[in-house]
Amino acid sequence: MGLGSLLLMAVVSAYYFSARSFSDLANYLDLDSQSRVAFDRMGKDIRQADRLASYGTNRLVFQSGSNQITFDYNSTNRTLTRQTGGATQTLLSGCDYLRYDIFQRNLANGAYDYYPTAVATNCKVVQVTWLCSQNLYGRKAESESLQSARIVIRKQK
Repeated sequence: MGLGSLLLMAVVSAYYFSARSFSDLANYLDLDSQSRVAFDRMGKDIRQADRLASYGTNRLVFQSGSNQITFDYNSTNRTLTRQTGGATQTLLSGCDYLRYDIFQRNLANGAYDYYPTAVATNCKVVQVTWLCSQNLYGRKAESESLQSARIVIRKQK
């Protein structure tokens, strides 16, 4: 009887560990997919923008022709939204941390190098960094890792 209960406990704990591992993997894939879609959308908009109109710690505003495209991070709601015209689209939810950095892109010694910039008027590269998480079974499950990308404004004159 003791041997049977020991074997049953081993099977139950292996099942619990496997189920938790699979749910963590599904969470990882979901967050990675969300990040990829958000970076693709932001990258397309930023590359095609004419210029960075304004810059803040939680907001970027780009001018693209006669349109303004705004990326706004709300730390209370843990969301990253895209606004253009009158439409608002949520790109990320469950975003715990987001940071924008802006850079110049200067030619030095025959190669382009990135230099931090203090104003939006001479920005040519935007770096976006974020970390997302979700709650699974009452516990906070971290994302795969910190996501980051540098995006070059190509249409800038």
